Amino acid sequence: PIEKIEQVSQLPYVSFIEPIDPPSFPENKTGRTLHRSNIINTEYSTGRHYNGEGINVMMQDDGVIGPHIDYTGRVDQSNVSSSSGSHGDHVAGTIMGAGNLDPIAKGMADGAYLYEFSSSNNNYYSVPGIYQNNDVFITSKSYSNGCNAGYTSLARDLDEQINLYPSLIHIFSAGNSGTSNCSYGAGSGWGNVTGGHKQAKNVIATANLSLTGSLASSSSRGPAHDGRIKPDIGAKGTSVYSPVSPYTYATYTGTSMACPGIAGVMAQLYQAYKDLNNGQNPSSALMKCLMLNSADDIGNAGPDFKHGWGEVNAYRAIKILENNQYFSSSVSQSGNNYHNITVPSGTKKIKVMVYWHDKEASVNSSIALVNDINITLTSSTSSTYDPWILDYTPNATNLDQPATRGVDDRNNMEQVTITNPSSGSYTLNINGFAIPYGPQEYWVTYEFLTDDVQLTYPIGGEGLVPGESEYIRWDAHETSGSFTIQYTINGGSSWNTISSSVSGSSRHYNWTVPNNTTDNAMIRVSRNGYTDQSDATFTIINVPQNVSINWLCPDSIYVSWSTVSGATSYEVSMLGQKYMDSMTTTNNLTALIANSNPLITDSWFSVCAKVNNGNGRREEG
Repeated sequence: PIEKIEQVSQLPYVSFIEPIDPPSFPENKTGRTLHRSNIINTEYSTGRHYNGEGINVMMQDDGVIGPHIDYTGRVDQSNVSSSSGSHGDHVAGTIMGAGNLDPIAKGMADGAYLYEFSSSNNNYYSVPGIYQNNDVFITSKSYSNGCNAGYTSLARDLDEQINLYPSLIHIFSAGNSGTSNCSYGAGSGWGNVTGGHKQAKNVIATANLSLTGSLASSSSRGPAHDGRIKPDIGAKGTSVYSPVSPYTYATYTGTSMACPGIAGVMAQLYQAYKDLNNGQNPSSALMKCLMLNSADDIGNAGPDFKHGWGEVNAYRAIKILENNQYFSSSVSQSGNNYHNITVPSGTKKIKVMVYWHDKEASVNSSIALVNDINITLTSSTSSTYDPWILDYTPNATNLDQPATRGVDDRNNMEQVTITNPSSGSYTLNINGFAIPYGPQEYWVTYEFLTDDVQLTYPIGGEGLVPGESEYIRWDAHETSGSFTIQYTINGGSSWNTISSSVSGSSRHYNWTVPNNTTDNAMIRVSRNGYTDQSDATFTIINVPQNVSINWLCPDSIYVSWSTVSGATSYEVSMLGQKYMDSMTTTNNLTALIANSNPLITDSWFSVCAKVNNGNGRREEG
């Protein structure tokens, strides 16, 4: 019993006590909702629908992936001939798996197309060709290459490559050596990012977070060899449920699982940018700046050497794109550019980031930064704010200190934030402090945080299952006041309170779905007079069981399943060229499906229960 903990701690042979790990939730779904990937690819018709369609991703891993129907019609494996394990299958599923077999395993960008390569570093020589000929702009690789290896020749090549091909971005795992000593000088637990290539300036290295945003102890920490901020950002990499061959799923943990989450979200954002800009491909410098500046700050205030710039938030990123809160320019040696940013009233925090793809440095450079830009932000009342910097002194205490304001002479991104700013015009000064290779292009993104509350899951169109645990999620600023969470099963005619005392610092709540069959469910979150609720209704109903093929004939297929209490009808789906396509809706417990191609020997079926027009979750195919 918890009340006995103190008594137990006094026993002479007890030297250490820690809580047991919470129950795991082995789903990619919790990754999608943690990343806010779900809110930019909604399941209701009037929402955003950015699933990465039209975006091509290069994945370098352990070879051939599959067989698995979650990749159907969206993989090119012409560059691999064999496989040495299931690592690549799992990573691929997190990037672009469709969830055809099991819907809760759907990846971030279930419309993206994957080009599969082996893990050999020589494959980076293939990047120019597939960039120019196949529009492959995003690469994902979850392999190590040494530990805190410094600015290697591969790091230099990748920085150069990204500068040569302006839409290209390389995304990596940070590594699983979080407790190692890799000779940074601060002992175990610091400076252990696994590979020089991950410490390149223009790439992204990803930390491993749990479904609630806490850092895994195994996740590699920075700094880079020269004190730069690494990792760059965090994503869910703990207990990730994703496809493995043949036709099944597994739960893996590591930064290998976090990296593809970032690659998938990036594919969604690339698609969004193209949709908002007449099909034009984005600058990867803008996209990296966008992702880092919109991240939710976790861990120490400001950037840190554990989480980088924070936890990825696709929703905040896409709002920056939609609101045109970004621009670019260039600066030369000793030049000064001045940009005005108008802060609206009601803003509780402004976040401004300047990012530039830096020129490649010499191999083994002690300081990798080549072109050094310095920034300040001046308010309408003439108060001037420097960007956030970290103390990279090789000492564990220094490395774990919160960021302070100062002049940054290490990183190719700088961020200024101001809490409770006055409204009015602010001046961003861009100074070309040391630009030996110029002029240097840079990108600026900015966002305004307010006191409002924004529900991010469930937001509408989902099919939830009675009795299952679901993490309700929302975005908000500040930590004062408690949140009240409510649900309705009748479209808002009446509301039931889940809790009225959720901590003001929380952004999630573990909810047990009630045993109420409905297609009119919604969630509402409130605090200090601000309220947000689901944009559309979602459905609560059980999943059909015992789906089976009773017989298969050349011209038809007979499917049956067990009854679901409260269902008004059932929708039967069949695997098409890419996805599970709806074939028929029936009030019966059987369906006769016409077999349009008798030569096909493999057919996959799935059934969901419906409540009026609301779909429940499909049964695992």
